This record gives sequence, C-alpha cells and structure tokens, in this order.
Amino acid sequence: PKKNFMSSNILINGYVRAGDLVSARKVFDETPDRKFTTWNAMIAGLIQFEHNEEGLSLFKEMHGLGFSPDEYTLGSVFSGAAGSRSLSIGQQIHGYTIKYGLELDLVVNSSVAHMYMRNGRLQDGQNVIISMPVRNLVSWNTLIAGNAQNGCPETVLYQYKLMKLSGCRPNKITFVTVLSSCSDLAIRGQGQQIHAEAIKIGASSVVAVVSSLISM
Repeated sequence: PKKNFMSSNILINGYVRAGDLVSARKVFDETPDRKFTTWNAMIAGLIQFEHNEEGLSLFKEMHGLGFSPDEYTLGSVFSGAAGSRSLSIGQQIHGYTIKYGLELDLVVNSSVAHMYMRNGRLQDGQNVIISMPVRNLVSWNTLIAGNAQNGCPETVLYQYKLMKLSGCRPNKITFVTVLSSCSDLAIRGQGQQIHAEAIKIGASSVVAVVSSLISM
C-alpha cells in the first residue's frame, strides 16, 4: 500500500532515531506525496549521521521541486556543508538566506558561521556572528569553537571574556573549548581560574572537562 506523508514522517523519524537510514530512505522513496516536513526529516536524518553528500543532494532536489527551506532545513544543510567541506555549496545557500531575509535567524546565522569556519574561512565566519544584533549561547560557542579549531587560542580567551561581559553565561561546551585552548597556550593560571568558574555551574564533573584539565 502507498504511504501517506503523515505515516511516512512517523516512520522516517523512528528509523532515524534508531540509526536505520536504509529503512528511512526506503520509506521516503516510497512516499508519493512528500510534504515539506517529509523532506526535512530525511535531510536532517542523513546529515545527522554524516551522510552529508546524500543530504545535500536531497536538498537540491527538494529546492528544485519548489519547496522553500526554513531555518531547520538550513541548519541541517549548513551542517552538511561543514561536514563535507563543501564551501561552494555553503556559499550558494548563504546567498539564498540573505536574499530571503533568513540571515536574521540566530540558528541560521550560527550554522552559516560554523560552515565557514569548518572550511577554514575563519574571518568570514566571524563576520557573520559579529554582524548579528543579538548573540545567544550557541552563537558564542560557535565563534569560540571556530577559533579553537583554526588554531587561535588567544582569540578564544578574548572571545570568552567578551561572552561573559555580554551577560551570556558559558556552559559545559564553552568550558571544554576554552580549557583546551588554555592547554595549548600553557597558561596554567588562566586555566585554573576558568576551572573555578566551571565548578560554579557544576561543569567540572563532566568527563570532557576533566579530560581537558588533565591535558593542561
């Protein structure tokens, strides 16, 4: 029997949660009346499990059929472009977000910045976040992680200080990145100070944070 889009969405999401992308794709391919949510579920599932090229290819097909992506689609697609190091595709989609005013979305902008920085375009990624009128925790973490990944530990510490001055509270992910950068700089005193800040929010017990401290 042919599947309708509602039952297909349930099955696709269920298979993706179970990590069974083959079955999820089979359901998707057998669904004749695919809706926007059906495409979104399949694209997100593929990219979540790092089938980036397949996810990006499906996005192109979706867009070619006249479906307009929303912030969730774009978040997935920029992650795929970052994971596959597909800078040209990421730049094309970034142009789309600007054309349709989606660059004002915090999730989209953070995803755009992540894509650029993963592709070695650190300044482009930083410019995206700096141009944001408001930055949330995800935006700051993206900026800090991008500098860490591109070997700029001094900038990591500077951005961390700016983050706190802005009133945005660091989380466990922030501390892992910043403490690792302190290790790279061999700034033991700075690292101990940040460790004390991590203790205040209960982050010191996290395995990843502890591992960062051990490497210092």
